[in-house]
Amino acid sequence: MKENTSNIVYLITAEQLGISDEGPGKNLMNNYLHALSQSQTVPKAIMLINTGVRLTIDDSDAFEDLKAISGRGTDVLSCGMCLNYYGLTERLGVGRISNMQEITGISASAVQTITL
Repeated sequence: MKENTSNIVYLITAEQLGISDEGPGKNLMNNYLHALSQSQTVPKAIMLINTGVRLTIDDSDAFEDLKAISGRGTDVLSCGMCLNYYGLTERLGVGRISNMQEITGISASAVQTITL
């Protein structure tokens, strides 16, 4: 079900937000995604690469918020090569497996790409 979706996409490159110790950075990312899940308008897509794919596994602290965002119409895509590298392919809990060709295409067609 597509709700209020925008043509803005997010590229999440790590499981933490900013350059900091692991704890604060992970908390910041979780808080950011929670706030995004509560906003009136959700992005067209959230694309996760590198360690960002860890956010989509079934026991991630961000799992419920990503699931809620996905349920509102946002396409959640995880880099298949990254999931494979970290041994997480079978644990993907929200969204779908994608590749760099699709991720760059979605970024190119978006009004704005926000990188976290």
